[in-house]
Amino acid sequence: MNFSAFILILISLFLYNFANDNINERIPFLDKLIESNMKLAKLKTVGIIIVNKTSPIFKKVYGETDKVSLTSPFILGSVSKSFTALGILKLNINLDQTLDKFDLKEYIDENDAKYITISELLNHTSGLDSMTRKITGKRGTFAYSNYGFALLGKIIEKVSKKTYHNYMKETIFEKLNMNNSYAEYNNEIIDSYDNFFGADSKYDIKYEIGDGFFVPAGFISASIDDMGQYCQLYLNPDDDINKITHRNLLIMPGIHYGMGMMIKHKNGRDIYEHPGTVTSFLSHLYIFPDLELAYFVVTNTHDNFCEGPANAFIDSIEDFLISGSLKEIDNKIFFFVHFTYDTIIIFIIIIPLIYLIITIVRIAKRKKYLWFNEIKGKIIFGIDAFILVIAPIITLICLFSVDFYLKRKIEYSKDYKFGIFTTASLMFLTFIIKLIYVFVYDKYLKKNEKMKNKDDMDLDYLNVNNEETNE
Repeated sequence: MNFSAFILILISLFLYNFANDNINERIPFLDKLIESNMKLAKLKTVGIIIVNKTSPIFKKVYGETDKVSLTSPFILGSVSKSFTALGILKLNINLDQTLDKFDLKEYIDENDAKYITISELLNHTSGLDSMTRKITGKRGTFAYSNYGFALLGKIIEKVSKKTYHNYMKETIFEKLNMNNSYAEYNNEIIDSYDNFFGADSKYDIKYEIGDGFFVPAGFISASIDDMGQYCQLYLNPDDDINKITHRNLLIMPGIHYGMGMMIKHKNGRDIYEHPGTVTSFLSHLYIFPDLELAYFVVTNTHDNFCEGPANAFIDSIEDFLISGSLKEIDNKIFFFVHFTYDTIIIFIIIIPLIYLIITIVRIAKRKKYLWFNEIKGKIIFGIDAFILVIAPIITLICLFSVDFYLKRKIEYSKDYKFGIFTTASLMFLTFIIKLIYVFVYDKYLKKNEKMKNKDDMDLDYLNVNNEETNE
């Protein structure tokens, strides 16, 4: 045995003892770290469980403890993918089969199905776009695809002849005593929150789950207790778990992808992990096989504008468990980002609001508009029609159809939606008010003005005649 190998063994033994033997002594520090950092990260509720091979070491829910417990289900986000991969492996089917064997024409083009394999879906090398059935990448190259894992859920249903939820329940949840886990929408999922102008706002997760097609990719829900059982599965691996954590593909230096699981090599040891993010939940699963330690952490709060503090919160727990580092997160970026975005949104809204106010004031003062009045009036009408109607419509069409990710960002960000629709509504309203006023003016007010002018002229004529008579 050479000297470097001997040193590595000593380091590994030290880290093993540090992470396990002393973990109970360090739990009070972890408790304070989580409480402090979750407030800095603006998180409503946090759940965490740490386990070794045989039992939980630590588990707790922070925040809304009157509503949430260790048995309350949280949405897992993309941590769901490892469950789907395990479900596929439990089918005992040939992973090199192409998708055309499973009658998926409703979900993928038949020609593409002849070439894409189950294995490619599992390790994101199918070329499928992340959220649509389109082929946008090169087969054999890593390109993260939620749609690919949604298809795996359909394959499970085709082969097992059961719903995805029932299959996962019977094959995985029940066998692991995961009694509060669901592979479908469930009313017991805890309240979740997104962000609206820097403040917490309740989110309807049912809307995002929709028809359930993407549940295998990101919407499985499980409780903290249940995720402890799942973590222990990776600390006592069988053949299926070894396949999930096999280094199938190098996706970037130091990071491989298996099947619904990332494999990192950090500080001389392997780490199996996967983050999970949906609009109102953020989670992370960590497995340290060398240390025989695993943990899962999740929060029911997600900020589409500023994810940094929440991610820093999760990283601070990893740093503590591995090195004992007590690191307070920096949340200055939260205030900077929200101040910047909110200021821009408010400024954009104020411009059409001022124009609307000016329009109403001019109407109140009966100021004439030049619409349709000779060439100049027609030009002014054209400009108003473009700015107040055509431009907003084109903008909305582009935002919600051209770029899927931008559409998703806007659709799930209340700040963006409020700004866009309020601005568009003010512009449309201004145009409608001006249009009505011009119509009313032409049909009624102009006629009244002509009659008034005629009466004034008649009165002037009478006054002149009276003056001449008097002379």
